[in-house]
Amino acid sequence: MIIWGRILAAALAIALGFFPGSGTGGNNSPGEGRNTEPERGVSRCLVIGYDDFAGMPDTAPCSANNAEIMTALFLDFVPEAETVVRRVNEPGTLDGLEVLIRETFGPAAPGDTSYLYLSTHGVIWEDDNGLGMALMVSDGTCEEALTPARLRTMLDGIPGNKVLILDACHSGAVLDALSDPEYRVLASSAAEEESFFWYAENAEASGTGYFTTALEGALRASYPEQIDPDGNGEISLCETVNRVAEIYGASRVQASPDNGDQGLFLLPEDRGTRERILALTFDPLIREEDTLTLPFHFEVTGETRLEYRIILKSGGQWDFSRFATMPDRERTGTVRGRLSPGIKDRKIRISVSNLGEEGEALLQVISLRGIHGQVPVLEGTWVIRNEQ
Repeated sequence: MIIWGRILAAALAIALGFFPGSGTGGNNSPGEGRNTEPERGVSRCLVIGYDDFAGMPDTAPCSANNAEIMTALFLDFVPEAETVVRRVNEPGTLDGLEVLIRETFGPAAPGDTSYLYLSTHGVIWEDDNGLGMALMVSDGTCEEALTPARLRTMLDGIPGNKVLILDACHSGAVLDALSDPEYRVLASSAAEEESFFWYAENAEASGTGYFTTALEGALRASYPEQIDPDGNGEISLCETVNRVAEIYGASRVQASPDNGDQGLFLLPEDRGTRERILALTFDPLIREEDTLTLPFHFEVTGETRLEYRIILKSGGQWDFSRFATMPDRERTGTVRGRLSPGIKDRKIRISVSNLGEEGEALLQVISLRGIHGQVPVLEGTWVIRNEQ
């Protein structure tokens, strides 16, 4: 049975996150054989994922898998990257994190760009000063809270541009602290929102963050005109946010600057596309009396199995423990849900009365891969909302 997990409630406040990387901590992946574009300067990338926590729920293997995904994305979409460093479940202290940041980005010059990806739990709390927020740093034994202000002090002394990509609950709360021109920030959720991960009980190594999965899909599985609509070969922060938002509905992606036209990634000729579901696009919702219809379309590049999952809200949160699943309508031989290559147009219909008291449903588009179709891959999510 496949179980789709949700970030549990955090002790400090509302929620947590999930995230990170892959492999064992301490892997360095140099960007060998990459063509450097002098006008962009040199880039350096640091990828950190935390799965093991001392006082909060563990999230393995989701953060490790997130880190593996982001390492590959940086190598493929940041061709001027001089270095890509990956760590999982380390460092476990703020002092250790500051040392690692200085070591990785220390050689930066004013024209360079430093990329930092963090996947971890995020927490918020209310105190006399208002809303507080922190990203958790932990090696499973030590656990410390990284506030936006402390994160900024770690990065401010580094010359050049700084790009932060955060997959964590409440990660949008860092935007105000990192709003200067040299910062570009992409966060998985708004300040008051949780982020989510999924895992599959019958696939031991499965599980990633919804947001990181959507970012990978946006970069690898979109038509060029979807991810780079101006066709200049450079994917800006704004273009990235717009495309991710088109296939990701579990939370609201945040960015600073919110209209950023600065380049974030370069679109290579070979994007390493291994996806069998391309160019997923959700069209506007159609309401007909008490029925809501969500049209969407995509391209299948190789025979694959596809299913759809509907999740309702309960108490203001997505209830991932309760869902309805249906295979795609297409049939190959005796197997329903097995699709042949081609352009596919689909519609999901749901009665307003079936949306529950909160009037919202989360649609998940899931491909089933592997020899026996036992490995689920989340291709995209969208919110079906009853709005008059």
